[in-house]
Formats: sequence, C-alpha cells, structure tokens
Amino acid sequence: MGIKIGDINLAEEIVDLRFQFLRLSKIFDYVIAHNRDKLTDLPNQDEMRRIEQECVEILNRRFPNMGVKRKDSGD
Repeated sequence: MGIKIGDINLAEEIVDLRFQFLRLSKIFDYVIAHNRDKLTDLPNQDEMRRIEQECVEILNRRFPNMGVKRKDSGD
C-alpha cells in the first residue's frame, strides 16, 4: 500500500532515490579512499555490486517492511 500519483508509487520512488543517493555516496567514499593523489582507480563491476548490495542492506534496515531488492535493469 502506498500513495500513488497516476502510475507512480511515491513510496517506491522515495526508496529508489535513497538507493541512488546511498550508491553514489558509497562510490564517492570508495573513490576518495582509493585515490589520495589521483582519480584513476574506480570501482570495478564486482565492487559496484558489493556497494549496491550494501545499499540494499542499509535500506532494508531503514525500511524493513518494504522488501527492498536490487533491480535488474539496463541502467
């Protein structure tokens, strides 16, 4: 159950936006930690999946009844 405007479920949109924000924050933290003097060591695909899984876990702690899962998309 959630508030919908047209076909948009606002609760899902909020959780998705929080995921994106957390993901970007974790990527930024990774880049800073691994690139003290240069910005060439970026996270690989495995590290990105780990970061995304960590974000899903954080969101599930924050929103335990939402059943947040990683979307399989072409993003």
